[in-house]
Amino acid sequence: MNIKNFFNIKGREEEVFDKIEIMLRIVVRSVEYLHKSLEYLKMMDFLSLEKNVFEIEKLEKKADEIHREIVNSICEGVFFGGIREDILNLLEKIDNIADSAKDSAKILILRKFEKDFIDHLFRKSELFDYLSCCTTAVIKLIETVNGLRKKKKEIMPLINSIEEYEERADELKDSIMKYTFRRADKFNLLSILLIERFIYSSDEIADNAEDASDIILILIAKGYS
Repeated sequence: MNIKNFFNIKGREEEVFDKIEIMLRIVVRSVEYLHKSLEYLKMMDFLSLEKNVFEIEKLEKKADEIHREIVNSICEGVFFGGIREDILNLLEKIDNIADSAKDSAKILILRKFEKDFIDHLFRKSELFDYLSCCTTAVIKLIETVNGLRKKKKEIMPLINSIEEYEERADELKDSIMKYTFRRADKFNLLSILLIERFIYSSDEIADNAEDASDIILILIAKGYS
């Protein structure tokens, strides 16, 4: 490959990473909107909750559009063959985060939850803490992806922090499930099962952030910088 073609590819790679960052920031917004959905649920403001879920769906569609643009660029020859599959896998994990935020939010509007159950669910702050861990894991992922271009030496601590937030989210998830089911006989079973679905669906946010960070480790191992 001549020097002109090499720099042309490098320039196009930078454009792709710029788009990945844009996509990630949209994904973070969708997760932040999911956090807002919980606030509306706590207030039993179901109208605002539905509007908020609609905004999450719009963000997910926007992330999908950027995803397709990046995939088209990669298919046109951006990146050397040895890492194209890794970049595509990274994009899929990021896209999964947006999907999880959308799917989780839609669960919250499947029924109007009873006040006594909502009061029980939000008696502790753990549900908000859990979602905050998921959100922070995605924010750290943005820094990690940018580290491939700018601060490679700082990537490992960021990857470790993503893993820590994912593990903390798992701990909180287990605690929430125990707390919620402790008085399962007192509440509507459908409400309990929907919240269970919400928790396991939103758990995919942190899981996919960690999976994405593992792919970045693979890119580093292959010498990408």
